[in-house]
Amino acid sequence: MSTSRLHAAFAAHRGRTGLIPFVTAGYPSLDATLEMLRAFDRAGALAVEVGIPFSDPIADGPDIQRASEWALRNHVGTEGVFATIERFRAESALPVVVMTYANPVVRMGADAFAKRAKAAGVDGIIISDLPPEEAAETWKAFDDAGVDTITLVAPTTDEARVAPLVERCRGFVYCLARTGVTGQGAGYSGSIPDRVALIRRQTALPVAVGFGISSGDDARALRGVADAVIVGAAFVRRITENPEQGAVERVEAFARELTGALAG
Repeated sequence: MSTSRLHAAFAAHRGRTGLIPFVTAGYPSLDATLEMLRAFDRAGALAVEVGIPFSDPIADGPDIQRASEWALRNHVGTEGVFATIERFRAESALPVVVMTYANPVVRMGADAFAKRAKAAGVDGIIISDLPPEEAAETWKAFDDAGVDTITLVAPTTDEARVAPLVERCRGFVYCLARTGVTGQGAGYSGSIPDRVALIRRQTALPVAVGFGISSGDDARALRGVADAVIVGAAFVRRITENPEQGAVERVEAFARELTGALAG
């Protein structure tokens, strides 16, 4: 069994549903990102997810796409993201998961990326467009570095497909609440409790549910169903209200609203 920070955090939250908030690194600045990570820690998050800005974020809706574009215009790259996480790690033990696409990993080299992530204090990695059967050397690089790999299970994933997905998983399983991209919008969801139960039949890992969770009521509906809820676009929208003023305060207030809803 893993002894990672993620494993320890979920073990400490056992019997409760935790919050994993997401922000795009560098939106509106890397300094602001650091302040938001501190805010999530204060608000009682179980872990945090940090997105590396990317030019073609196919899994992300318009809110996170625009955040990535903003960060890229300001020359935020992979090293800047890792350096920011390193600053946060120097003062906090809150688990940090990085969300990225295959291209930034390939560009740096899987071994170098995995080692740099580990050195920065990253606990988990989501490579959202890399199936577990592909690029075995990439997955192995993260295993060797001791960074948990987290795979996605969609509402349309059949039971036979769930097995190889969760076999590649470390840390927790990311269960998508609906099809489509991040943020609000239409998409097939099916029964989330049934989907979580299917995953639990295949693995003892914790299950986190994300995509389309944008309010305290949404989070409350998953209390006791999932081990954690992942909320991203709704945080990004609060930054977008005014990226230059009050963003950290709005993000922290929303995080406290969600942790309150999950606590009952």
